[in-house]
Amino acid sequence: MKNKIGIDIGGTTIKGALFGANNEIVRECSRPTHGKAGREEIFSMLFSVIEGLESPDTPIGISSAGDIDPVAGRCVYATDNLMGWTGAEIAKTVSDRFGVPCVADNDAVCALKGELYFYPDCKNATMLTFGTGVGGASLVNGEILRGKRFNAGRWGHIVLYPDGRICSCGRRGCAEAYLSATALTARGRERIPALESCKQLFGLYEAGNAEAAELLQEFGKELNLLLCDIRTAVAPDLILLGGGVMQSRDTVTELIGEQADVAFARLGSRAGVYGAVALLGDI
Repeated sequence: MKNKIGIDIGGTTIKGALFGANNEIVRECSRPTHGKAGREEIFSMLFSVIEGLESPDTPIGISSAGDIDPVAGRCVYATDNLMGWTGAEIAKTVSDRFGVPCVADNDAVCALKGELYFYPDCKNATMLTFGTGVGGASLVNGEILRGKRFNAGRWGHIVLYPDGRICSCGRRGCAEAYLSATALTARGRERIPALESCKQLFGLYEAGNAEAAELLQEFGKELNLLLCDIRTAVAPDLILLGGGVMQSRDTVTELIGEQADVAFARLGSRAGVYGAVALLGDI
């Protein structure tokens, strides 16, 4: 296998990795996404990551938040976590800029493809990523769920509470408005004004803080609601939990209870870049 580049565009950070001949990472680079600054700035940060990998003439696979048309490599829809990203011709723009083949797909789809390396016989699985937003993708009978069926696995925007909290998509009550790192931090500040991050919230919980405990117990109940909705809709054999919120695995397990069909992502923050490289196939 020749060198390939995998890129993961999230709402907060763009991560990139250069993979060598044995599918090992030989160089990494990351930049802030500046997702609220608009399409031009997001592309600027993306180009900076690719240039930082210092490997010209290398095919590029891109994992991106948002609804991505994998054939055209175009963003069909993105929330305001990536301002102006709707309509972005991701693959074409990158290919034209660097003169190399480029393909793109949704970040949760890529994370799922990356993680399925560890479950080669699994034909029914759902991946959930909890970061700036909540991403989701499902494999049903060996095929990635796309199109209108079950909203194409966009589990972050399934409604948990009608007339609930406002979501980044403009609707109310979506899972993302309760379970993302952004939402947890905002909710935490309502009770702990000095709270700086989701990571700090989990630290306070582990230290016995009563306000953090109350909020994260609610989080556990809401996550279980989402898991039940997914089981009802597509009956996966395996539900994978990934993203920054899931770094505190022991705490999350304590909050939702041991569940035989739930596992944590093994690739951590690199799942997207591994899945992005997998998009390239034999290119």
